[in-house]
Amino acid sequence: MFGFSTWKRNSDIRRLNKDAPLVIEYTRQTTRSDAFRQIAGATARHLVHVRAVYEPTPTGLKRAIAEYQRLHQEARQQHDQISLSAFTLVLIYIRAEGMGEDCRPAMDAIDAFIAEWDHANKTAETQL
Repeated sequence: MFGFSTWKRNSDIRRLNKDAPLVIEYTRQTTRSDAFRQIAGATARHLVHVRAVYEPTPTGLKRAIAEYQRLHQEARQQHDQISLSAFTLVLIYIRAEGMGEDCRPAMDAIDAFIAEWDHANKTAETQL
């Protein structure tokens, strides 16, 4: 019984650590740079929202996951690729936070993605 839960946890950790860079790379290959910048900005804003609204407890993380699964589904139905990609990265990040330091590569990949485009978002904001 305990072996299965350990296997499931390890499987989830491997999947999250693999999915984050794959989603980022897929997005990089299939979107324009201005959309890529918007995805990074939306991801950053939604992660700030998650940290502000939800407690970093298992219950808080489950509530955040439920909200972003709903938003992800709505974005899919509306064919909103920018929101869909951002919500996918937010879901990966929230789940990775729940797994702890074992998922640090997934969180680092998303943090690096946001940081890479953060300067472009700030430049665009100052030009408005």
